[in-house]
Amino acid sequence: MEILLASNNKNKHKELSKIFQESGSKHTLIVNKDTPDVIEDKNTIEENAKKKAEECYEFFKSPVISDDSGLFVDALDGRPGVHSKRYAGLSSTDVENNQKLISELKTAHNLSAFFKTVLCYFDGLNYLTSEGVLKGNIILDPRGKNGFGYDPIFDVNGKTLAEMTLEEKSNISHRKIAAVKLVEMLNEHKV
Repeated sequence: MEILLASNNKNKHKELSKIFQESGSKHTLIVNKDTPDVIEDKNTIEENAKKKAEECYEFFKSPVISDDSGLFVDALDGRPGVHSKRYAGLSSTDVENNQKLISELKTAHNLSAFFKTVLCYFDGLNYLTSEGVLKGNIILDPRGKNGFGYDPIFDVNGKTLAEMTLEEKSNISHRKIAAVKLVEMLNEHKV
């Protein structure tokens, strides 16, 4: 069965499509360039993922997988969290979000953080959700040219996500953990 990925983010398309192919999925993840933008106005990434799945299902009348992710920084009581994409403002760039986070952490002693992704499958009747977490630390001097979002300032064992190849990042990412779990659920439930 084909399942629509409810996202306009090309980086997520690449990453999740690769993970689905390698995870033994019985389903094909497809992309539609006309996926509507869904306003992420919920209080948790779980609620945002569910909202995106519902709205995209209503738009396409086809099974969908949506996601929402956030960066949770211990020294900032979990911020930016659900507001990660728009941390420096509604239309902020990745660089602006990174700069705001770095400026808020200049005097922090604890730079531990984690990424969390929630994936939500919805076919009009059934919901399946999965979660993935990747722990690391924030660095105050961005490194690397790959990836997107907070990847240049998120360090895992001495290397930022932006310094990793797509394959290296995909092997450890929060998105992979969530996707592998969801593939297993989809295969088991025979949806």
